[in-house]
Amino acid sequence: TLTSFLTDFRNHLRLKVRQASGGPDYGLLQKLTYVGIMFLALPLMLVTGLAMSPAVAAAIPGLASLFGGHQSSRTLHFVGFALLLVFLGIHVTMVFLSGLVRQLRGMTIGSRDV
Repeated sequence: TLTSFLTDFRNHLRLKVRQASGGPDYGLLQKLTYVGIMFLALPLMLVTGLAMSPAVAAAIPGLASLFGGHQSSRTLHFVGFALLLVFLGIHVTMVFLSGLVRQLRGMTIGSRDV
């Protein structure tokens, strides 16, 4: 729901992260972030990277113009890169705050016990 999303968002901004259970109990904020990375940022990086390639530009000349030209493709590629870096930094920080050992055990051997 919207209220749980806003509460979760405020808690993340305040770095109040609950202990991880070692299982896939993702909140709405995490789900939306992962969907944005997987289906928006990564495809944007791939397509704008291809649009900047001289070989691809020769084979598909309209690809760069789809983004407004080569410079716009570079700018969008850089923005996508910055978004991925921000995501990575926040992701690693949240893993540490929610319990690194517990998270690693949950990912590797499936145990919730520390």
